[in-house]
Amino acid sequence: MPIILVSGLTGWMIHIEANRLITKEIQLVETRILTARREELKNYISLAMTAISHEFDHPGRSTAEAQQAVQQILNNLTYGQDGYFYAYDRAGTNLVSAPSPELKGKNLWYRKDEQGHFFVQELMKRAIEGGGFYTFKWPKPSTGQDTLKLGYATFLPQWSWMIGTGTYIDDIQKQIGSFEKDMRTITRHTELTFLMISLVVIGITALSVAALHFNEHKLADQKLKALTQRIIDVQEEERKRVSNDLHDGINQLLVSIRHRLELAIDQIAKPEVAEPLLRKSLSILDTSIADVRRLSKALHPSALANIGLSEAVRELGQDFQDSTTIRTEVSTMRVDHLLSESAKIALFRVVQEALTNVSRHASASLVQIELKICEPPNGPKSIHLSIADNGVGTREAGGLTTESGLGLRNMFERVESHGGTLTFEKGELGGLKLSIKIPQSENINLKWT
Repeated sequence: MPIILVSGLTGWMIHIEANRLITKEIQLVETRILTARREELKNYISLAMTAISHEFDHPGRSTAEAQQAVQQILNNLTYGQDGYFYAYDRAGTNLVSAPSPELKGKNLWYRKDEQGHFFVQELMKRAIEGGGFYTFKWPKPSTGQDTLKLGYATFLPQWSWMIGTGTYIDDIQKQIGSFEKDMRTITRHTELTFLMISLVVIGITALSVAALHFNEHKLADQKLKALTQRIIDVQEEERKRVSNDLHDGINQLLVSIRHRLELAIDQIAKPEVAEPLLRKSLSILDTSIADVRRLSKALHPSALANIGLSEAVRELGQDFQDSTTIRTEVSTMRVDHLLSESAKIALFRVVQEALTNVSRHASASLVQIELKICEPPNGPKSIHLSIADNGVGTREAGGLTTESGLGLRNMFERVESHGGTLTFEKGELGGLKLSIKIPQSENINLKWT
């Protein structure tokens, strides 16, 4: 759509500018032609004046004879198909008009043209002023039709005559019309070429976009399949872990309890033998109950609904310290009112995964967990979670990605699914530091206690 709109706008601008250019060129051509015609008329008048100049001072002739000779010369002077000269005296009487001899001797001083102007008076005025042009309609000799004519007149002060000539400018309109037709043909050809190029570009773009969408859909399907496979792998790994915990932990404890209870039943007649067996069975049963509680908490953090994320993280840190002997320092703020349930679960799972990685790989003796609210001056609140240890860290702290392991991939995906960011760096304690920033959740229930 943007390419179509841009192409349409460009084509419209080309059309407007082409019409404007044609109009301007036509005006320039018309001006040049008229300028050339004016120069031609001046040259013809100059030639005519040269042709009659010798009659002014001809010895042995009277003024009347000289005037008669000049009239005859002007009457015989023609050029082209419709070029001739005319002459009027100061009173407006026609003296020379070769194509219309019937006008000779008639006074045309008060004769009007189609515009209502006294054209002889206008020509006389310009001639007396030193020579000038006037446009009027006059019968064209070759057609007999009234045609627009550009006249030029000059004044002969010896006899107070106006001598002039003119050129019919209907052919100028034909030249301009032909020029305009050629220009518009070229313009239409240019516009058609631009249209074809635009259609080709739009077609190529459409095909490219379609191919890109196809590749994106294909890539999305591949990612979806990979994600589905990862989910299956995670589920299988979790099931395997739970199965191992049940088999190696609780199952062994229950078997041990069964053996002791059987021995106690066999020795029921001897209380001093049966009682220690029963007490040991109770102790093992308490351990089994604790293991079941641990497994249940690992499968679903019910503490989030009961005591909130902050307290659940504190409890998780304490359990981690008790089970690993790694000193765990936890500093938390109450953030439950800013997070949705899914966001709280995601953060809780990230802390679980991070502590598991510390116990397996960090060789650390201290872990610090901090959960706080960040409230910038301009912008929404966000929740920051950081987990740092004093272990051996990793040489690739800044380069850990989703390809670094299934656990890290799960952490990245959990955080990104809530619009957050997860980064790794070398922390102040000397080991690895995990930093998470999640924006405040939208449309959450703020009524909590």
